[in-house]
Amino acid sequence: MLPKLVTLLIQMIEIYSYMLLGWVIGSWFPRFQSTKIYQFLDSAVEPYARVFRGLIPPLGGFDFSIIVAFLVLGIVQAVLAKIPQIFAAQVL
Repeated sequence: MLPKLVTLLIQMIEIYSYMLLGWVIGSWFPRFQSTKIYQFLDSAVEPYARVFRGLIPPLGGFDFSIIVAFLVLGIVQAVLAKIPQIFAAQVL
């Protein structure tokens, strides 16, 4: 049961990472920002990005906080991937 749940969470983080990437790329194209797809991405991703923007302000017009947001998602994914191994080691 636990490995399936962890796999599902990892897949959800992967999908969210792609959504974050789409949101970042879409922000470079003003015409795309008025589409429903971008508005959906914005409503799903912007609150998460705002957390990191509060910690790292934009520098020279570039928002480096998104890099930290990607890194945090990657770290959470890596930790989740280790959970089944930890529980398997405890059972032995």
